[in-house]
Order: sequence, then C-alpha cells, then structure tokens
Amino acid sequence: MFETSENAIRYKWDPLTSTGYKLRFDAEGAAKGGHCCFHVEDWNCRTVTSEWPCEDLDEALGVLSHFFTVDINAERERLSAWMPVERQAAA
Repeated sequence: MFETSENAIRYKWDPLTSTGYKLRFDAEGAAKGGHCCFHVEDWNCRTVTSEWPCEDLDEALGVLSHFFTVDINAERERLSAWMPVERQAAA
C-alpha cells in the first residue's frame, strides 16, 4: 500500500508478529544531494524498529528480498508507475 504523505510503500504485514516492512523515499534528503535516499524499514504498529538506508532503488529491493520473496525486476517496473520524476532520478 502506497502512503503519499510518507513517500512510502508498505510490504508484507505479518499478523502473527504484528510487524511489516516498508520502502520509504527521503525526498528532502534527495533534494539536498543525499546519497541514501531510500530506506527499508521494519515497522510495528506505525513505529520503525529497524532501518536499512540504501543508495538506490535496486539496493533497497535487494534488502527487501532478504526478508521475503520479491521479483526485483517486476517490482522496479511496478514502482516506476507511482514514482514521481525526482524519485526516478534518484533511483
């Protein structure tokens, strides 16, 4: 589920552990020339419990693939549909 207010997409909610993963784009950091603008976050009831900063979308998708099965090529295509131009430049 894409959260426009957070520039994030939520993945893989696990009801047994009440945790999930999300991919967040740091637009402010990207505008300032930041290098790690993509963040994979382990979240629990809207609280981030762990975070993995990533330099690009491929690295972030690689991190997600360690936690659950994800087709990186298909997901990159899917995400490009909602990714505004400034996010695509950072990807």
